[in-house]
Parts: sequence; C-alpha cells; structure tokens
Amino acid sequence: CQYCGKEFEAITKNVKKGNTRSCGCQSGGRVHGLANSQFYETWRNMIKRCTNPNNRDYKNYGGRGITVCEEWLNITNFITWCESTYIEGMWLDRIDNDGNYSPDNVRWTDASTQALNKRMQKSNTSGFVGASWHKGSNKWVAQITVNKIVIHLGYFNSVQEAVEARDNYIIENSLPYKLSTDYKKEN
Repeated sequence: CQYCGKEFEAITKNVKKGNTRSCGCQSGGRVHGLANSQFYETWRNMIKRCTNPNNRDYKNYGGRGITVCEEWLNITNFITWCESTYIEGMWLDRIDNDGNYSPDNVRWTDASTQALNKRMQKSNTSGFVGASWHKGSNKWVAQITVNKIVIHLGYFNSVQEAVEARDNYIIENSLPYKLSTDYKKEN
C-alpha cells in the first residue's frame, strides 16, 4: 500500500484504472480506526488533492508537482503531528504554496491568512498583485482588499509606482499580506 506499506491483493485492472489505490486504509478510516479524528478529513483531502488525478483540485496540487511527505502518507503520523501542534480554530496552510505538505512547510493559520497565501493568477497582466491598468485614466491603479473591503490606493504613471504604493500600505499598516515581490505568477 502506498499509504501504509501493508501488502494486499487487488485486481490489476482496478489498480490501473485508479479504482483501487490502497489496502483499504483510505476507506473512511475503517482500517486504522481514525475516521473520527478531527484531522482525518484534513489528511484525506490533502492526499486526494496531491495523488488523485480525478480530484477536482488535483490540477492545483498534484498536477503542479505538490506532494505529501512520505511520513504523512501514514495517517497515524499525520494525526500525531497535528495533535502536538494544532491551534484551536486554525487551518492547515502551506507556508510556501509551491512547496510540498511536510512538517517544515506547513503551519496553522486563520482563514484570512490562509486566503492571502495564494499564487498570482493567470489572468494578471501587470505581473504584480494589486496593480492593474485603468483604461479610463490611462494610468496604473493600485488597490488592496482588507477585510473584504477594496481600498483604492491611487493612480500612477508606472506599474512600479503602483506596486510600491501597495507594498508601502502593507508595511505601514502591518498587514499579514505578501509583498508583490513574494508572488510567483501561475503558468
């Protein structure tokens, strides 16, 4: 079994089609008896996103080369780690969202911080988050969203000025946002 290391028998056709992917340890936690753990669904969804091409989120995880460390393929190890580090009310978040799921690249964060830890979207044309071309003024506009409120930071002659305005706003207000240079554009 790729998850727990146990040997098991399966029909080859089912393995090739992806219908059989484990010894049964992935089936609702019945084998390991851990389905009732508060961290079971977190583990299960992490595994699915990184290993199952049929999962709707696979393209953003396993499809980009993001994996789960070998230690955490075993649910017992993952739950043990969670129980020793968990902060009530927080969500599991990869520090480097281009990095793998492993103890050195994950943390517990609130939903707002997690939402800010994103890649730059394909549709971004300026190459910088929070800076876009404003046709009406023929200038670059800088803006930032804080607590679901869009804050307009001004119009600028260059994209660099707009980026600087956004980054300065983040620094001056001690916001937990990434600076523009910390983003990598999604291919």
